Amino acid sequence: MGFIGMGKQNMGLLNGFLRDTSVRVVGVCEVDSNRRTAAKQRVDSKYGNRDCASYVDFRELLQREDIDAVCIATPDHWHAVQTIAAV
Repeated sequence: MGFIGMGKQNMGLLNGFLRDTSVRVVGVCEVDSNRRTAAKQRVDSKYGNRDCASYVDFRELLQREDIDAVCIATPDHWHAVQTIAAV
């Protein structure tokens, strides 16, 4: 699973998905470097490794073949662009 936009909303959603043993988070995307780093560190800490990839450009995350689902929590004017790019 991948996450786009790592503000308060998606960090809360990320924590919920990290508790689900049927989900594996493999990438996070955020333009703000502090939020991006915090999200990556949260995932890496949960799994005890450094495997979570972090991206500035959402298109790079969406190009991954190993992502089956994406949680998008960006400002509303970005939703359509990111959703269409995911298809």
